[in-house]
Amino acid sequence: MALRLSILYVGSRCPQDLASADPHLSVACVNTPDAIKFVKPRPDIVLIDPFGHDSGVNPEKARLWFDVLSGHHFKFSLAVFIIVPEETNKHVRLSLISSGADQVVDWPLDIREIKIKAKSAVDKFHLEQDVFFKTCSLEKSFKYLDRFKSELKEMKDELLEDKSNLNTALKQIQQMTEERRRLKESLLNAKKQLASDMDGFGRMLYSLVRQRLEKNRGHGERVGKIACFIAEQMGLSQKKLEDLSKAAMLHEIGLLFLSEDSFSEQMPGRGDASQHSDIHSTAYDQTLMVQFSVKGAELLGNCQGFEGVAAILRFMNENSDGTGYPDGLKRKHIPLESRILAGADALETLRENNISAGIGELLAGLEPLIGSRLDPMVAGWLEKYAVLHLGGETLGVRGVGVEQLVPGMVLGATLFTKTGTKLLSAGTVLTQAVIDKVIQYHREYPVDETVYIKA
Repeated sequence: MALRLSILYVGSRCPQDLASADPHLSVACVNTPDAIKFVKPRPDIVLIDPFGHDSGVNPEKARLWFDVLSGHHFKFSLAVFIIVPEETNKHVRLSLISSGADQVVDWPLDIREIKIKAKSAVDKFHLEQDVFFKTCSLEKSFKYLDRFKSELKEMKDELLEDKSNLNTALKQIQQMTEERRRLKESLLNAKKQLASDMDGFGRMLYSLVRQRLEKNRGHGERVGKIACFIAEQMGLSQKKLEDLSKAAMLHEIGLLFLSEDSFSEQMPGRGDASQHSDIHSTAYDQTLMVQFSVKGAELLGNCQGFEGVAAILRFMNENSDGTGYPDGLKRKHIPLESRILAGADALETLRENNISAGIGELLAGLEPLIGSRLDPMVAGWLEKYAVLHLGGETLGVRGVGVEQLVPGMVLGATLFTKTGTKLLSAGTVLTQAVIDKVIQYHREYPVDETVYIKA
């Protein structure tokens, strides 16, 4: 591909014939180096002809023109060729090149010579461009690098600060964790101590009840055993079982408020209170006998950890038919734990009042209380307890399923539905019609899974 050149001639004899001789050349002419600042675009070659038509060669004039030309500030240096007479000696030529000229060419100009020498100048220009742009790119990269270094340093400082803050936070968390562990341990110890104190306090109160109130020692434990059996069968939680057991042991604590003079006459099982109440008891004592469970609840309600026990005792003397105290509540409106405790106390009191009574007499004694004093659902479990734990073997009682009932069997315990509805009384002789009625009822409203019959 032919080299295209733009040439600027500086001198008095513009060689316009160069452009006509070669279509790949474009020539522009100015008279003095000062005029080059008006030339656009930038020429590839500047031909300086400082000698013109002078017969002699004056290198100083060439240097002067070259200095003027160098004073113009170009982004890339111009390729300057000095035109000298053909006979100019080697010394002058070298002197001009040493002054800053890129090449020295002879007059008259030879296009071929100019193009050959211009190639190296153009290559130099391209190299300068490459170097310039790469230098700019490099400087830009260094600026970016400096900025990144600065940002990296700031980030490093921030990270160091964050690390310091994190270490501080971790130390605080560790201290908080340790403090939490210590507090948790202290709380656990406090709970254990409180539980121990509560047990000790409960045993102390029960000792007072046993020494002053219980006609039959161990009454509270036995009531608690019956109550917990029923509560377990009915699916009460462990906490409620614990409260129920404590309530059973302390259910008579309200009687401690009785006066000494009337204490023996007013105690259940220690004589007939009605025969002596007019002589010895005060109106306060008579009222207390009715509401001793409420007084006991008020006493225990002020003791931390006995709130659940107090709630059970408060409603212990409520009757299933609504005739009880203190609020006259009925059936399901009475707390279940209170109904269970009332039933357990009733069964144990019946047994203690007639210690020689058999299982049949106990069941007969419960019968009139069911539906009035006692919740039928609880009473059903009381009869099962009596059969299983209070000598049912002497009564010859065994358990069968509803579908196994046959005519002629005799019920050993009252038959209830799971909701507490009484179906048949203990001692009922089963007929086919009765059995069919029980089975039909069982399919719609399930009865107890086990029916106790006399063997």
